[in-house]
Amino acid sequence: MPQGSKILVVEDEMIISMEIKQKLIAMGYVVTGQAITGESAIQKAGETEPDLVLMDIRLKGEMDGIAAAKRIIELYDLPIIFLTAHSDKATLESAISVSPSGYLLKPFKERELMTNIEMSLHKHRVRQKLKEDTPLTSSSGILNGISSLSPAIIVTSKSGTIEYTNTTALKMLQYSENELVKKPITSIIGEQEHVHDADADTRKSSGTHIVMPDQLALHQKTGENLPVTVSLGLITGGSEEEMRTFYVLSGNESEDTSVSHLGPGMIQHLMRITAALKFPAFVLDKRMVLSGYNSLFTELARKVGISQYMLTRPMFETPNFSLFGDMQDLQEIFRSGDMDSKIKKFKKGGDIVFIQFTRIPLKRDDVTTHIATVMIDVTNEKRALYEVERIKQVFSELFFSLENLRSISQEMKLPLQTMIKKVYEDQNNQGEMNDDWGARLLALLRELDLAWVRYSEVRDNIKET
Repeated sequence: MPQGSKILVVEDEMIISMEIKQKLIAMGYVVTGQAITGESAIQKAGETEPDLVLMDIRLKGEMDGIAAAKRIIELYDLPIIFLTAHSDKATLESAISVSPSGYLLKPFKERELMTNIEMSLHKHRVRQKLKEDTPLTSSSGILNGISSLSPAIIVTSKSGTIEYTNTTALKMLQYSENELVKKPITSIIGEQEHVHDADADTRKSSGTHIVMPDQLALHQKTGENLPVTVSLGLITGGSEEEMRTFYVLSGNESEDTSVSHLGPGMIQHLMRITAALKFPAFVLDKRMVLSGYNSLFTELARKVGISQYMLTRPMFETPNFSLFGDMQDLQEIFRSGDMDSKIKKFKKGGDIVFIQFTRIPLKRDDVTTHIATVMIDVTNEKRALYEVERIKQVFSELFFSLENLRSISQEMKLPLQTMIKKVYEDQNNQGEMNDDWGARLLALLRELDLAWVRYSEVRDNIKET
């Protein structure tokens, strides 16, 4: 029987999705999330960390289930079971091309679903066990995360020999991977030609020569040198010997990396305005790729673990991006073209922070091509509203108590009037003292009536404000 394995359900018919979720829970599984589009499925797979994905082949939006499954396997190496009502040859061949763990035709029985899930999880655990002894040069395992990144990346051993090169780097170098493996990194990365500064000759003569990250070049197979900027990262393991270095290569088309992301002039102006107003902001195109963002957004992204390099990828492939936007919500704005504004609550240390996310569709010929998101801290406003609500609650409780007291005082009037009547009837026995008691009781009744009149006026004034 299932032991709490985590499942992500991807199904664009919500009634069917809820039925599958209920069945999974009844069988003992944990449903980590539900998605209706391919992009949202990739986002949730990265953030909810399921053990397996149930994927409908036909999904709403531009990305179908097969394309989404392929990307989830590349990024997160998760087993995928396809769910479909289509058994035609073309659909089956497309599904097989991504090597799913299972394929279920709708409608299916619970026993079929459980059997497919358990067999898929078992096969995946066996594969993972085999990968523990797989060398780093394999295209699977630890390199899945690196291979999915957009920038060109080269991984070297501790001694500086090349162990892996992703597709982007291979295109830049025009080599095949086999031609580069085990070569020293210095064979393909060197100084740009004509790089010179005032004291370069002095440094060379002294045996010291410094080449800055943006003064390097890739030695292509054709013999050409391609100017690049090089950054370094580390892959750490259980021991020092397992440590690897990876080189991130970016072209030098623009020295200002922020400008290279801004795109059209309208987006540039929007980013400048939002930065001046101290509002983090970013712009997404229909591919869910950033077309522009300001420095305040970059700073926020870093704080939640999104690096500058991850900002070059489609945002649904970037874990933690859901803090800034849910894919299904964004896709709905692209479809409807309507502006949207929502307030989200975050924990910051021991405090609660409220951020208003305003989504502005940017259109061309009445078609939404981009969405600009502006983030505004509305914590003070929310706290003020909370304080107003708290005061209203206090007054409400006070009015309730006073109304009860008023009801009691009304009930007291009849006994008091009876007492006054009794006092005057006993005049012959009590003399003038009886007259004094009666006067006091009448005065008390008048004071009560006047007090409730004043209370009613104050109450009505407060309610009006």
